Amino acid sequence: MAKAPSIPLETQLACVSREVALRERVYPRWVAAGRMTQAKADAEIAAMKAVEQTLLSLVPPDAQGAML
Repeated sequence: MAKAPSIPLETQLACVSREVALRERVYPRWVAAGRMTQAKADAEIAAMKAVEQTLLSLVPPDAQGAML
């Protein structure tokens, strides 16, 4: 497997935060349209929020204010 490019933690966090917001905005429409169940939407949003929290746990305490 090729080595993944080095992407700064701040960039990763911003990306994940955007993805959470996107899911929170789009999934309710998908549920209403029958494209996704509410349980699946809830699980997918929870999973991405968990990724966000994992990344936040890697941020040094003195840098957390700058990244939030």
